[in-house]
Amino acid sequence: MISAFLDTAEAASGLLRSPVLAERWEQPSALAQFRVSGLAGHLARAVFNVERWLAEVPQAGGTPIDAVAYFLSGTGPAPHLEDAVPRRIREVGEQEAAGGPAALAKEFDAARARLAAQLPTTPLDRPVGVFAHVLPLDQCLLTRLVELVVHLDDLAVSLEEPTPSVPAEATDAVTACLTRIAVTRHGFLPVMRALARRERATDPIAAF
Repeated sequence: MISAFLDTAEAASGLLRSPVLAERWEQPSALAQFRVSGLAGHLARAVFNVERWLAEVPQAGGTPIDAVAYFLSGTGPAPHLEDAVPRRIREVGEQEAAGGPAALAKEFDAARARLAAQLPTTPLDRPVGVFAHVLPLDQCLLTRLVELVVHLDDLAVSLEEPTPSVPAEATDAVTACLTRIAVTRHGFLPVMRALARRERATDPIAAF
């Protein structure tokens, strides 16, 4: 999981250093009400937050949850884009990007390098506070890996550039996580049919 996370972050670094990013910095992104700058900042937080969370004292008490349970904890009606949480997500993305594209890429690469030195010596079962939850480090990294892969595609589409390839370990982990979320939300049979029997598939199946 560590190598998948770090290697995917490296792929994201290449996109954050794209000249097209600087050209389109203040333009709308592929995500509604997200500027390209805010989306880039949101993507970068997948790495920034891991470093921030590891700097905190592990939370005591409670049973750590896995990545699937973490994502399902927010299951419910899709929030309106002007609700507090979506609005705050956009605001924080813009805050991360406030220094401009070059500064964001530099900070991203510096955090990635520090994590490359820190993560291999950190136990994968170390509890990590992830917002209001506690996850073992490997599951924390999986949540951020999902964020990296999904938003890497969002940003590439926003820039009209090819979505960078990510390691096979990352694609396997993200596919398994998203599939488990979709099965929990929709049931096994609809997911199986969507993947294997398109003639019997009904509604679109999505993890989020």
